[in-house]
Amino acid sequence: MKKIFLLTISLIFIFSTGYCIDIVDKSYREQFATESLNEDFYRHQMRTASFYDRQTSSVNGLVESFRGTSHYFYDLFTSSFIIGSKGVLDAQAFVYDSSIASISYILSGQYKKAEKLFMLFKKEFYASKGDYYGLCNSYRTDMQRTRWGLKPGIDGNRVHLGPNMWIAIAILQYTAITGKTDYIPFLISMAKWAREIRHYEFSNSEKGAPSMGYGWQPPDWSTVYSTENVIDYYAVLRMLKYIYKNSNKNVVSYFERANYGLKDINEEMTNIERWLTKLILDKNKGTFNMGYNSHGVDRTDALDTISWTIPAVTPKRLEELGIDPFDMMQFAEDNYLVTDKIGDMEIKGYDFTNQQGRRKNYRMVWFEGTGFHVTALQTMAQYALKQGRRELAKRYKKQAIEILSNIEKVSNKLNLIDKSLPYTSKKPSDKQIYTTFANEWEIPRGKNGSWVSSSSSTGWYLIATSAFNPLDFDVKNVHYKLFNN
Repeated sequence: MKKIFLLTISLIFIFSTGYCIDIVDKSYREQFATESLNEDFYRHQMRTASFYDRQTSSVNGLVESFRGTSHYFYDLFTSSFIIGSKGVLDAQAFVYDSSIASISYILSGQYKKAEKLFMLFKKEFYASKGDYYGLCNSYRTDMQRTRWGLKPGIDGNRVHLGPNMWIAIAILQYTAITGKTDYIPFLISMAKWAREIRHYEFSNSEKGAPSMGYGWQPPDWSTVYSTENVIDYYAVLRMLKYIYKNSNKNVVSYFERANYGLKDINEEMTNIERWLTKLILDKNKGTFNMGYNSHGVDRTDALDTISWTIPAVTPKRLEELGIDPFDMMQFAEDNYLVTDKIGDMEIKGYDFTNQQGRRKNYRMVWFEGTGFHVTALQTMAQYALKQGRRELAKRYKKQAIEILSNIEKVSNKLNLIDKSLPYTSKKPSDKQIYTTFANEWEIPRGKNGSWVSSSSSTGWYLIATSAFNPLDFDVKNVHYKLFNN
């Protein structure tokens, strides 16, 4: 009797805290993971939520992006390492990472924790940044909010399109899953904000996609166009359009009051598709270039131009635009799939770029990117099956299982706090530099050469094992309360 009582109390605790929940249909989810991952799934939810709880600042409520970073930072002006008083990245909350934390909380049934982050960012979005508003790329987590807003982080006052759109993506999923429409006016404001950013203009005066935005120069961010950031915006527009047309609640009034509707959404989606197909598509490679800047098209190859484009634009729409998503996936396999070693254990996953993109003699597994490429594999497995290409569907599913199994091995071997993941398979020392691309974005260094836990990698691991596509509404496999399905 005592054992039954204790078990009952445990179950009440688990369900009351929002754990042990299936946002995605269980039978669909389980086909993409190993038996051990499926058995561990609910514990995985709890651990991931627990990790973000630990990362949440007691000062201002933001979620810190890294845990245990080195005190050393590289000074470009002196070309030397300088030691600080604390971890260089330990008190930094990158907005994109916070969106991934929000989505992870939602997938774990921790809606109120996601709401707290949304409230913080909603307030900050409208805080003036001089001549503009929006969310900075990052914020300090060790400083209280003042009357002027949160303290910008290591990226200074840069306000870029992508991070803002990822907060919108998280809120869109929250809105659809919970059926609550409170944030729709904020979502519309964010879409209208993106519409006002400087857009690319073709020689015939037709508009293309919006630039990266505003802030700390150089460069002039209003002249830099990022495929990754643009795809984020496209995903927001596509999901807003779906809510407008398919909600089982009266949401049209929100759009009418904001003087923003289907015409505005369709116009911007057309602008983006024009930019992608006429300027950014590399017809020889069958995939998209990294973006555009004052030097012209940036032809660097980047994983996310495939791994986010396919789940966001959808394979069907890509084919309608004359782009073969199957060729795009093959390009990813040929260029980004790598093996690396952690200790004596060999692992397989996806890199940020190819050898040409980094121009250095090392490759690495990028755990965040590997997680979101699994989402592309899951999306393509569904699409291939729908197209009657059963063998290809099996191949994508098998690849997703294999890649998730590799991530599981890393999580178990490193055994970091709450089974969190590092950013990449490289563990640089205090004074060692590994870069994501040729000359930028150093891999976070750990204190005394230890592993650094990454919020984005840890979140994408849960998203991938949940078989959840945050960039679209998978109404067939996800339990959405908002729609007539």
